[in-house]
Amino acid sequence: MVKIDSTRFGSITIDGKIYDRVDNYIIFWDGEIIGVHTAGRHLFGRPELEKILEKNPEMIIVGTGDSSLLRVSEEVRSLCQQKGIELVEMISREAIIKFNKNLDKRVVAFVHVTC
Repeated sequence: MVKIDSTRFGSITIDGKIYDRVDNYIIFWDGEIIGVHTAGRHLFGRPELEKILEKNPEMIIVGTGDSSLLRVSEEVRSLCQQKGIELVEMISREAIIKFNKNLDKRVVAFVHVTC
């Protein structure tokens, strides 16, 4: 089982390993981790959601960064609602706690590790 240990500006620690190559990480309940560049647009949009939908999640937790500057698009909100996926948005340090508490589900965290 995967566990997100911590996040700090510019990095995230998962199962004791530090990830710091990109500004966003997708962490799946099964341990798969994908680094994602959003090219400074500070938006969780359809391209990021498409990477997640391939695994049919029950819950998506979006960590919006240290200062909560990452935004979730209305299109993503609408698609999640249509598909019956629970979508949760919160600052990144709270998002990792929620992710770790929901590993009994097909839960995915999209964590913005900057701003």
